[in-house]
Amino acid sequence: MDTAANKAIARRYFSEMVDKRSDKLLEELWTEDCVVHRPEVSATIKGREAFRQAFNRVVGPYSEFKTTIHDLVAENDLVVCHLSHRVVHRGGNWTSRLGGHEVAEGKVVTWSSLTMFRIRDGKIAEEWVCRDELGMLIQLGVVAPPK
Repeated sequence: MDTAANKAIARRYFSEMVDKRSDKLLEELWTEDCVVHRPEVSATIKGREAFRQAFNRVVGPYSEFKTTIHDLVAENDLVVCHLSHRVVHRGGNWTSRLGGHEVAEGKVVTWSSLTMFRIRDGKIAEEWVCRDELGMLIQLGVVAPPK
């Protein structure tokens, strides 16, 4: 598969799965034995069904999700995305590396992220996420910057 096709897979993941908060394309876009590394979970996610559960937990707290891809770079089987997300919370609990946090309904949060995918046979086989979790926590009022 060429790098343009690999970039298209990453774009589809964000536009058709993440932004629509839908796992309907999981079988089409992800390998059965996919591996996912996310900062808010303590263990690596292994396998498509485990990722389906994690994905729905990640996007579930939001009534709106909008991804803007700023840069997309591909080489061989790797695709790296520099992107930002803008979300609107449904309210309730949100999980970070610091634990669970109560969030008011309608709260808007934005953050930047670097996400790297490894593509195998036209599907995502591995994902690494590095996001601005501190910025998210500041926007939610969980932590305050020094004065």
